[in-house]
Amino acid sequence: MTRKITLVGGVFLAITTLPACEALKDALDDVAGECTEVCTRIGECEGQVNPPEPVLPGDMGLGDIELPSIAACATNCVDAANREFNGYSDCQVECILGVDECGDINDCWSVTSDAYAEYCLADRETSEVTDDDAEVDNGTTSGSVEADAVVTNPAVEESVAGSGTVIHFGNEPPKDIAKLWHAEGTIDSSSNAREVGSRIDTKLCFFDMDETSEGWEVSYCEVGVLDGSGTPLTDTAPITGDEEGGWTIYLEFTDVGSIIFSGQLEDGATLMTDVDALVTYYHGMDIWEHSETNWDTDGETCSLSDCY
Repeated sequence: MTRKITLVGGVFLAITTLPACEALKDALDDVAGECTEVCTRIGECEGQVNPPEPVLPGDMGLGDIELPSIAACATNCVDAANREFNGYSDCQVECILGVDECGDINDCWSVTSDAYAEYCLADRETSEVTDDDAEVDNGTTSGSVEADAVVTNPAVEESVAGSGTVIHFGNEPPKDIAKLWHAEGTIDSSSNAREVGSRIDTKLCFFDMDETSEGWEVSYCEVGVLDGSGTPLTDTAPITGDEEGGWTIYLEFTDVGSIIFSGQLEDGATLMTDVDALVTYYHGMDIWEHSETNWDTDGETCSLSDCY
């Protein structure tokens, strides 16, 4: 078996016929400081450690960027410009070295875990996501049980505050959102994600909007984004909003991240401007990108078949 470890400067070191921990130790002899220790520990725990792979489906995510693996630990840890994006911020390095069990290392890449809170959130204040104008009467804060879970995630609290995203709470979202929309714009602010100026251009179909006991939800798919069998990827998402046409949709991908769309839809309108599109990753704090997008529609409803 041959392992390849990418080191700083593009140097590749081939490791053959050595146990994983010994191979990594030898490969990292020239990598100074804590990165040597942290990557050695990850190597010793191989099979029990799953470095983050936060790839969101479709054009709103970062599908073209490679993220950490055990073999890439050296590069990702010592890359000063991208350490936080890679999941090796200073507090996460401390966490990886500080937790007792190999299986607990994974918690160092989960912003909702006790281990992450101990090492990375203990001295940090996050901003609660609120909507002071919201009138909610279904026992939730946002208008939806599922949306409550998204907006109380500390990474989302941080990204909403940092990006200035406007969230619309309430249990009266506009029903006209259930259409095929063309969304385009550019990233205008970013933290450890894609560069400002990167383009967003996609088509989103929202359909089968339904009120449940936990709040409103809407089905969605992104045109041209298919699974391995050629079927459109689809799911449901909570939607909150108010009688004045303010709406927010929360697309969440378990343990990976979320995309929040939030805007204002006037009655009968076929164009929305200044729609917030916020991508947040859950393997660390301060990993997000915000786009100001314009949405237009021909006014027709759509269904899953429109996403082929």
